[in-house]
Amino acid sequence: MKRLAAVAILAASLTGLWFIQPAAADRLDDVKARGRLVVGVSDTTPPFSFRKPGDTTVIGYDLDVVHAVAKRLGMPVETVSVSSAERIPMLKDGKLDFVATSMTRTPERLGEIDFSFIYFVTPHAVIVRQSSGITSVHQLAGKKASSASTSTAGPNLKEVVPNVELVYVRDYALAFGLLKDGKVDAFPTDETVLRAIVQQDGHPDDYVFLPDFTKSRNVGFALKKDEPRFKETVNKALLDVETSGEAAKIFDTWFGPQSQQPMARKFKIQAD
Repeated sequence: MKRLAAVAILAASLTGLWFIQPAAADRLDDVKARGRLVVGVSDTTPPFSFRKPGDTTVIGYDLDVVHAVAKRLGMPVETVSVSSAERIPMLKDGKLDFVATSMTRTPERLGEIDFSFIYFVTPHAVIVRQSSGITSVHQLAGKKASSASTSTAGPNLKEVVPNVELVYVRDYALAFGLLKDGKVDAFPTDETVLRAIVQQDGHPDDYVFLPDFTKSRNVGFALKKDEPRFKETVNKALLDVETSGEAAKIFDTWFGPQSQQPMARKFKIQAD
């Protein structure tokens, strides 16, 4: 077969039929031709990507970083609200340029998709109702915990408490609602998301963070695989957001200058 292929190539070149195929367009070319970025966002992940009650615009830390990147690419942003379960399929189908929903970079996900530089590092945590009397994650054995579908927080909890029953729902708001209504005993997810949700609920003292569960997670933009030019362009923009000082301002806007949260300006440290 190799010899036949070589003969065919030689024959084509001798007869003047040999030519170089033009490079196929990639995601970066598509974005430039379209003139805007199409970004998947969440409605229910404060303070990263969410809507305030009654508002139609998605806001948050992730969105500010997205707009900072888009400014460096010289184009506007079109946002598409997606659930946790929809993120990867829509990305793989090419319906989104990237996803900005406080998404955790994991080895399993890297088998399907790619990620930008990490721009936020934060732990997973677990909350329970104060009235439950639960003080340790190990007391969740045989109990129920809610989790957003495809979230890594649920499996992380199950690693520690193998016989906890996970109840998967569409998004974080529904997961919190199950805990609030007493239909589950715990709700694990990003610590900053949990703190924002209980503050928005207006009764933060009704909930307790279990002190013996924490697992660090790295947040980045989720990208379609095998788009090296687009990934490089996004990463360069992220680095410029950092070096310009804009990353620090965005971080302070959402977490405060005295916040003990992991610094959002660690793009270089978290680069590949």
